[in-house]
Amino acid sequence: MQEYKESIDNVITAFRSFGTELSFEKICEYSDSEKQEYNRLLDDFKKKNSSKCSTKEKGDSLENIASFVLKSGNIFEVYKNIRTSTNELDQLVKTTVNGSILCSNGILDSRLSNFIGECKNYSKCVSVTYVGKVCSLLQTMNIKICILFSYKGITGSGWKDASGLVKKFYMSKENQNEKYCIIDFNISDFESIKSGNNFLKIIEDKIMALKIDTDYTTFLSSHEAEKLLV
Repeated sequence: MQEYKESIDNVITAFRSFGTELSFEKICEYSDSEKQEYNRLLDDFKKKNSSKCSTKEKGDSLENIASFVLKSGNIFEVYKNIRTSTNELDQLVKTTVNGSILCSNGILDSRLSNFIGECKNYSKCVSVTYVGKVCSLLQTMNIKICILFSYKGITGSGWKDASGLVKKFYMSKENQNEKYCIIDFNISDFESIKSGNNFLKIIEDKIMALKIDTDYTTFLSSHEAEKLLV
């Protein structure tokens, strides 16, 4: 046990010495086989949404790629189609031992220790009505973060429609650790991962964007070592 603790302490020390962004990249770095699988899932997701596939087929393709992304790096474990007394959750996500250590040391947002993922593969952008249901769900379950996976994203921009509700819901709590975050994760974000960006960094940037009311792409930057997942 002592050796295990020392090993974890060494990992955390290395994580901090190299900086959060670089470390996130290493944590969620895909092997060659994982890159191939991710590209396959992404191609399937895009093809299903550009064809006359059934709603179920489109929904399954979204859930498959969302689960793959969530499980990368062995930070989270995903439980699908969980029924509560009042709701059904597409994905209940909890940290693994590795993820819990990162949260307890302030490396990951503590609210990510327990969150939900909702997959809505509609033919249109996700409406303010559905986002309102997500707000109610988070309040009922006392969970602070929902990653809303979709193809086209949510309606509106700025303080309008679903985008505005997400901002207002975030502002409804004063304490930073108590604030609710609904993260819009759509096809552009899935493509961003293929282009070399990192899932954890994307989520961190989107939370920061909510905090300071700006576009999360403000935080994205490319570097010479960035490579496409081919």
